[in-house]
Amino acid sequence: ALLINLSPSTIGKSFGGKEGATKLIHMAFTVAKEKAYAPVVIYIDSCHDFFMGKSKRGGGSAGNAEMQRFQKDLLVYKNQALKKEDRVLVVGCTNKPESGDVKLLRWKGPSGKPEKQGFFERSLYFPRTNHADRAMMWKGFMRQRITGFDEQLKFPQIDYVALAFLSDGFNAGQILSTIDSVLSEDRMKNFASNPLSEYDFARYFSAELLARQDDERFLTFSRQITTLDTTWKRINGGDKKTADSKKKKK
Repeated sequence: ALLINLSPSTIGKSFGGKEGATKLIHMAFTVAKEKAYAPVVIYIDSCHDFFMGKSKRGGGSAGNAEMQRFQKDLLVYKNQALKKEDRVLVVGCTNKPESGDVKLLRWKGPSGKPEKQGFFERSLYFPRTNHADRAMMWKGFMRQRITGFDEQLKFPQIDYVALAFLSDGFNAGQILSTIDSVLSEDRMKNFASNPLSEYDFARYFSAELLARQDDERFLTFSRQITTLDTTWKRINGGDKKTADSKKKKK
């Protein structure tokens, strides 16, 4: 598959002005629709930078504001130029979902103006790792680091259950980063004479641990973009109205 990267970090300050933005998006989608290149993936990292609502633009950085000029063209070309027969997949990722406008991020359907239809037709939320996952990753990444340095080194007897418990909130990247930090080149040279223990990782947990607020942040966004939030409010609103009507009858 051909990958077209339209992430803010890739675009930077290139294609300046409104005409430049239209030119880039036109070229990207024209290439994507070319059957000779199919299948094509258009990848947009930090997609929230492109889809900030008017109320959120003021609080963004200069870099974020720079991406807003691509917003209309992205919406128009994705909703109007791409057809079902085109083998094109548009994928976006974000770690700051609250910075984007849900009305722009969520595709509402084919009716209305293309720039008003929203962008993404599906959404996936990848939750933080659970206890069992973390225990397996600690063991797997540790083995990978040790055997990668010297296959003859003896694998340490460590309580991976304890590490999994202490690293509640860590993602795979943070676990790997912590292992790489602890098992540095100098530490690996003394590995045989200075056995590894759980205490070697202790000081990294407080520095790397994710706040549980992140879970709620992503869950709130997931409820909004999947319309579960609206459904929940409607159900609760109905229950409240029923309760109020019963009180009036009494």
